[in-house]
Amino acid sequence: MHKYDEHILIGARVPISLKEKLSKYCLNHGVKINYFVTQAIKEKLEEINEDNYDIAIAEERLKNPKFISQKDFDRYLLKKRIKVRHK
Repeated sequence: MHKYDEHILIGARVPISLKEKLSKYCLNHGVKINYFVTQAIKEKLEEINEDNYDIAIAEERLKNPKFISQKDFDRYLLKKRIKVRHK
């Protein structure tokens, strides 16, 4: 495992228009492109991990599903103060 402060150069081809938007954003917000890209990669990988975790939980729950009536579900939503319109 690498130390946190060690870096490696990676290359990626991106559309010119995307690079221009990135440069403009970073310039206007005082953010270095390297920092922005590093954070974006980190956030995307975390999002993927969260999605995979959610999928694993859903798959596990589907092995022994427990269904409730629409009336019980409506009561649950009401308790959570979630308004739902039925058609």
